[in-house]
Amino acid sequence: MSEPTTLSSKGQVTVPRDVRERLGLQAGDKIAWSTLSNGTIVLRPKTRRLADLVGMLTQPGQAAVSVDDMRLPE
Repeated sequence: MSEPTTLSSKGQVTVPRDVRERLGLQAGDKIAWSTLSNGTIVLRPKTRRLADLVGMLTQPGQAAVSVDDMRLPE
């Protein structure tokens, strides 16, 4: 568990290094905060880099599909 951080007068906190490293956060990245019904706060990185998306939509052994094949008939 990370060390506690302090909330500044401007409502800012510093994300501890171990959390930044675990989430792959870099300066300028966006973060989304969610509150669960049990009061738990969830922090998720919202910045995706193009390299992070490579291969996201394919399964091993899946045939490639062209853009034309993906278009719905008019």
